[in-house]
Amino acid sequence: MNRKRGKMIMAALFSLLTFLGLGGCASAIDRPECGGVTDKTDRSAPKTIVSKDLTGFYAHFYLRGEWSPGKGDRFYTVEVRKNEQGVLTAAVWTDSRDDARVSLPADETLLTKLQAIIDERHLAANNGVYRVTAGLPPEFQKCHFNANYASGEKIEFTENNNPDAEWTRETYLAFANWFAEKGDESLLPPKLVYGPVKRCSFTLSVDGRKVHFSPVHVQEEKAINGEQLLLGRMNYDAAAKKWGREDDFTLFPEDYLQQIHAILSAHDLRAFDYHSVLYKERKMTKEEKDFFRPALQIHVDFEDNKSLRIDVNDAGDLETLQPLVRELLAYHDSLFDEE
Repeated sequence: MNRKRGKMIMAALFSLLTFLGLGGCASAIDRPECGGVTDKTDRSAPKTIVSKDLTGFYAHFYLRGEWSPGKGDRFYTVEVRKNEQGVLTAAVWTDSRDDARVSLPADETLLTKLQAIIDERHLAANNGVYRVTAGLPPEFQKCHFNANYASGEKIEFTENNNPDAEWTRETYLAFANWFAEKGDESLLPPKLVYGPVKRCSFTLSVDGRKVHFSPVHVQEEKAINGEQLLLGRMNYDAAAKKWGREDDFTLFPEDYLQQIHAILSAHDLRAFDYHSVLYKERKMTKEEKDFFRPALQIHVDFEDNKSLRIDVNDAGDLETLQPLVRELLAYHDSLFDEE
């Protein structure tokens, strides 16, 4: 076999192996096998960083969910570095060529927030790590982190992405909220767009009083003006240990569902709605995990088959929701004739 022919065969073999590798991590010459681990960790990298003076920041990670309007599961890249004019600039973009890169001159507010995330999530402990497994689904493929300091110190690691990692969500929100404060809300998770309301029930237990409002289908003899589907109200007085009046029903106003829609739409409930990615940002307390004894329940079904389920006990969450609670309570109470 002459040298020229040998080269041709080798080239053909290389092309075949490359072709076979296009569907995943098949046996291509320059890539690890499926499930193979590449470990280039620098175990001598310091795990403690003294400086707090960030001069550059870069992170590339995968987030599941709709983190900004029209942008679902995908990789996001966030960065703070000097541009060609020497201006320290913050930027965010995705792995899609169709998505625009947003950027603005960075300031100390953003850098301080990023450093707080580094400290709170102990990211310096990952310094020097480079360990990735090939062939995993997109949400577990490698992510990168790099932070540079005025002291010359740095934090740098590459590992398989964790789509539930707190530091990635917090980092994205740090950039999204910072851009929003500057007038660009395009990175914020979309606010809930409620469709027409189909059904609503509302229960509040506070200061010894428990009140519950919900649709009730009554027997024919209890109908009002021939209507059997009525709005019911139940009151319980904990001090007296007794329920209020029985048969406390009223007709639904014609605009009841529209009024409920208007009240809900006036409040940002993303942190309490499991449809929103911000639902995971909440810190569940021991009291709130007692699902069977929520102090507040707001259950709403919409015409588009979506639903809103708020079940909370935490005092902080109840305080946050007080404006909504007051509106719902006042509106519902106004529909009943007081004796």
